Amino acid sequence: MRMILRCCTMTSLVLALALPVFVYADDEPENYEKDAQQAENTPPRIPHRITDTSDGTYCLGCHRTGLNGAPETPHPERLSCTGCHVQGEIKEMKKGKNKK
Repeated sequence: MRMILRCCTMTSLVLALALPVFVYADDEPENYEKDAQQAENTPPRIPHRITDTSDGTYCLGCHRTGLNGAPETPHPERLSCTGCHVQGEIKEMKKGKNKK
């Protein structure tokens, strides 16, 4: 009788511990890009349009010297900009400024 009681207790304990896993499991795939955007100390998002063919040389055209008010990059030797920086909300640039 004690053996049956122990088995029931253990089964109840296992189910009680597993229940939160099933309740909080979501069917959506992980969105690591979204997590990266919300994490502390992440690289700034790109606030202007970029093309799929944009590379670091293209970005450094403005970001090496701060042309048109672009923030100067602290690491001009890195040319894989979109490896860390992701497209953010696109801000419209003022007329007369060079668009990217």
